[in-house]
Amino acid sequence: MPRRGQLRCGEVPGVWQLTLQQPPHGYRFALDAFLLADFVPAAAPGPLLDFGTGSGVVALLLARRLPHMCIVGVELQASLAAVAGQNVRQNGLGHRVDVVRADVRQVPSLCAAGACGTVVCNPPYRRVGHGRLNSDPEKAMARHELTLTLTQLLQAARHVLRRHGLLIMVYHPSRLAELCARLEEMQLRPRRLRLVHATLQEPASLVLVEAVAHGRNALTVLPPLAICDPAGSYTAEMQAIYQMRNVECGMQHGRSG
Repeated sequence: MPRRGQLRCGEVPGVWQLTLQQPPHGYRFALDAFLLADFVPAAAPGPLLDFGTGSGVVALLLARRLPHMCIVGVELQASLAAVAGQNVRQNGLGHRVDVVRADVRQVPSLCAAGACGTVVCNPPYRRVGHGRLNSDPEKAMARHELTLTLTQLLQAARHVLRRHGLLIMVYHPSRLAELCARLEEMQLRPRRLRLVHATLQEPASLVLVEAVAHGRNALTVLPPLAICDPAGSYTAEMQAIYQMRNVECGMQHGRSG
């Protein structure tokens, strides 16, 4: 277990009532964690699996947003799994959030088919050989498909999701066509999609996708989300997301069925 002196607090607004520790070096969470947690519908079915939970930030944000939800974070790296477990305990959420050190590729052998209602994931965006590989192992595994490919991720999600269960991901727009094709192959039908831009004057830098196991062919493309206005300040919507907006508001919170 890392000592307190080896950890550093992440920036989480007080409204979340969370204290999050993370290693001062290596992988550190960013705004995409808040975007992913916000995109999960208020009526998402449980239990929920967070693939590649890292320090546990998405799992804990969801535990605050969705007080009815039981959540399991799955993390391969022992150091990050230990930090995630510590974060769960120090926030008093051990009764609803569990952290399991495991390889997502092995989830089908660890979890019964159709056992979960929702899977969330902020996976590595880059194929091996595309872009510079970070010298830090935690950052490298978070950004490149060193231990988990897109196909392996979707296979694991398809196994654990029950019929009409939800897969909710944040991904890179450059691989959106590939993502949609792979989702269809796995009978995970894209239902909601939203492009995220640094500003509306710039190309999209992220995409949020919700897919339904054995769902209908009915995709809704939501209005784009701008993180900042032209002056460089957070937009009103991004500020609301960062401050945990009312989970009953916003067109992105659809029904789970």
